[in-house]
Amino acid sequence: MRLGFRSLRAKLLWGTVMVIVLVMAAVVVVVERRQRETIIEEFERRGEVLVRNLAAISYGPLLLYNFTALEQNVARVAAEADVVYAVVLDAEGKVAAHSRRPERVGASPEGLVQERAAQTNAPLIQDTVAGGSGEALYDFAVPVLVAGQKWGTVRVGLSKRRMEAAIRKTRVELAALALATLVVGGGAAALVARRIAGPVQQLEERAAAIARGELSQRIEPATSDEIGRLAIAFNHMAAQLFQQRAALEEVHGELKRRFEELADLKSYTESIINSLTNGIVTVDLDGRVVTLNPAAELLTGFFAGEAAGRYCTEVFSHTPELGEILMETLTSRAPITNVALTLKRRTGASFPIELSSAPLKGSDGKDLGAVGMFRDLTVMRQLESRLRRSDRLAALGTLAAGLAHEIKTPLTSALTFSRHLTRRFEDERFRERFQSVVPRELERINEIVERLLELARPPRLTFALIRLPSLLDRVVDLHANQIESRQITVLRQYAHDVAPIQADEDALYRALVNVVTNALEAMGAGGRLWLRLGWDDGGNIRPSWRRAFNRGVKIEVEDTGSGIAAAQADRVFNPFFTTKEGGTGLGLALTHKIVEDHGGTIDFRSMSGVGTTFRIVLPLVPEPPGGPTRDDDGP
Repeated sequence: MRLGFRSLRAKLLWGTVMVIVLVMAAVVVVVERRQRETIIEEFERRGEVLVRNLAAISYGPLLLYNFTALEQNVARVAAEADVVYAVVLDAEGKVAAHSRRPERVGASPEGLVQERAAQTNAPLIQDTVAGGSGEALYDFAVPVLVAGQKWGTVRVGLSKRRMEAAIRKTRVELAALALATLVVGGGAAALVARRIAGPVQQLEERAAAIARGELSQRIEPATSDEIGRLAIAFNHMAAQLFQQRAALEEVHGELKRRFEELADLKSYTESIINSLTNGIVTVDLDGRVVTLNPAAELLTGFFAGEAAGRYCTEVFSHTPELGEILMETLTSRAPITNVALTLKRRTGASFPIELSSAPLKGSDGKDLGAVGMFRDLTVMRQLESRLRRSDRLAALGTLAAGLAHEIKTPLTSALTFSRHLTRRFEDERFRERFQSVVPRELERINEIVERLLELARPPRLTFALIRLPSLLDRVVDLHANQIESRQITVLRQYAHDVAPIQADEDALYRALVNVVTNALEAMGAGGRLWLRLGWDDGGNIRPSWRRAFNRGVKIEVEDTGSGIAAAQADRVFNPFFTTKEGGTGLGLALTHKIVEDHGGTIDFRSMSGVGTTFRIVLPLVPEPPGGPTRDDDGP
C-alpha cells in the first residue's frame, strides 16, 4: 500500500480531514460569533439597567438639589460588580456626584466622551478606557428629563474585563471541541479509508496482473457491500476477458490470413494497373493527384511521386481540359466518357487521347475522389487516316462514276449538236435548238462542277451570333408558295430558352433549305411539316469537336412523306445519290459538310410510309475548322 499523498487511502483520509476542518471552522466561527454577540448584548443590557436605575433614583434629588442623596446613590451603584464609576451631572453638565472622584463635584466635563455624555438627549453607549489604568470600559449615559426638559445626566462605566474573559473562555471551549472532533473524525476516516483502500489495492494488483496477460486472477469477496459486489464483477470481467482473448486470438488468426489474401490481391491489382497500356490517374476530393500508373507517367511526362499531392489543374496545366473534366466529375458525381483531347506533355509534344472519368468510391459507398483513364489515339488516328484515305479513294471512284454519269447526258447532247453543226448550220430551227439546249446543258455541267468544288474546297465560314428561330422562319418563307399551294401544315415547336449560337448564317441557311426542300418534295398535298428547336445534352456533338461542358442546340425537321428505304439509308449523304428524277444528289452531301464544318452532327430516322425526321445538333461555340491536330514531335 502506497502511503504517499496520491494513494487512495491518503486521498480519503486527507479529504475527510479537510472536510472536517472546513466544517468545524465554519461551526466555530458561527458559534463564537453568536456567543460573543450574546455576551456583549447581555453586558450592554446590564449596563443600561444600572444606568436607568441610577437615573430613576436620582430624579427626585436632582429636582431638590439633594447632593447628599446623589452621593449615596452613586456610591450604591458603584458597589455593583464590574462598575468602575457612577456619575450624576446637573442640568448645566457639571458633576453633581462622582463615585470615584468626589473632588470633581462642581467641575465641568473634560474629554470627548464626557462632553458627548453631557450633551446627549437620548441613551448613549461609548467605548472608552479608564484614565489611570487604561482599562477598557463601556460608558453608559442616560439624560434625566422632567416634562421634556433636561435636568441632568447619569453615567455609569462598566469594565469589559469579565466580558472579555467569558468570550475567551468560549473560544477555548470551541477550539477544544473542534480539535476533539478533528481527532475523532480523522481516526474514523483512517479506518474507513483503510477498509476501502485495502480491497481496492487488491483490485489494482489483480488488474495489473491481467494487464500483463495473467487472466486467471480472482478475488474472494470478503463483504456483501459495494466492495464485495465490485470483487464479484471483477471476477466476472476476468472470466469474460479470458474467453474474449481466446476468441480474439482465433479472429486474429483469421484476420491475418485475410490480410495476407488482401495483400496478395492488392499486389495483383497493382500489377494489372501497372501493366495497362492506358493511363490511369486518381485524385482525392480536393482535386489533388493521388496516383499515376506507369502508362500515365509515360504519357504525361510526370513521375508519380512528383505529381502526388499537387492539384490536377496544376499538373495538367498544359492540357487544362483534362483537369477541368476531373474537377467536373468531382463536382457532379457523374461520369464523363469518351472525350477526345490533345494531350500536351511537359516537353511541349502533343498527341491525341481519349479521356473518360468516373467518381471513385470506397467499399462502403463513401466518395473518395475521381479516376480518369486516357488512352493514346496516335495509332488509331493513323489507322483512321489510312481508312479515310481508302474511303476517299473509294468515294473518288464513286464520285468519278457519278460525275461521268451526270456529265455524260449534257455532253452527249452537246456532242450531237456539234456533229450536225456544219451540215445543218443553215437550218434556222436547228440553230434555235442549238442555242437553247447546248448552253443549258453546259450550264448544268458548270453547276455540277461548282457544287463539287464547294463540296471539296476547305470551308470559308464567317461565324457570328445567329438566332435559329428567325433562320428557320426564313427557310419556311422561301417555300411559302409551295406550302400554300399544296396545303401543307407547318408546325413550329421552338424552346423559348435556346440561346443564339455562333455560326455562318449563309452556309447554315443553305443547309436548312436543302433539308426542308427534301421534306416538302417527299410529301404529297395536305402533309405536315414539323420544325423543332431545343437543347441537346451534348452527347450528339462529334467527339473531335465537343468541348467537355458545351451543350448543343438540336434542330429537327420531320415530314409525313413516304420515308427512306432501309437499303438506301447508308447512301443518303453520298454525292450523286438521289431518288428524285432530275436531282443531282449533292444537296444532302453539302448539308452534311456544312454541319460538320460547324462542329455538329446530322442524322435521321425514317419509317417507310410514315415519314422521315432529320436531326441537326450544333454546339453553341464551335472550335475553329480543322480541330485539334497532332504535332510532328509527338511520342
